[in-house]
Amino acid sequence: MKKIVSVIKPFVVNQNVFVYEDGNKIDVLSVPLNDIQNILVNTATQYEVTDIELIGSKKYLNGIVNKIKETEMSQYNEHKLNINIING
Repeated sequence: MKKIVSVIKPFVVNQNVFVYEDGNKIDVLSVPLNDIQNILVNTATQYEVTDIELIGSKKYLNGIVNKIKETEMSQYNEHKLNINIING
């Protein structure tokens, strides 16, 4: 099973995004926070991932999740990503 995991730190410009397959890290991306929603949607498409785990402040991450859903709808006209927020 593939999934994307990222610890989101609000005051850090570049965020690390990890792609896992069956528990093994297969890719690491350093992405700008202001474009993270586009990168996550595109990375999920590239690696055929449907599960995303975001770790951090739940209040802050809710805004990012909304942006991800808007980006997903504008590109694909559907919600296929399962986004799980984990308080960190």
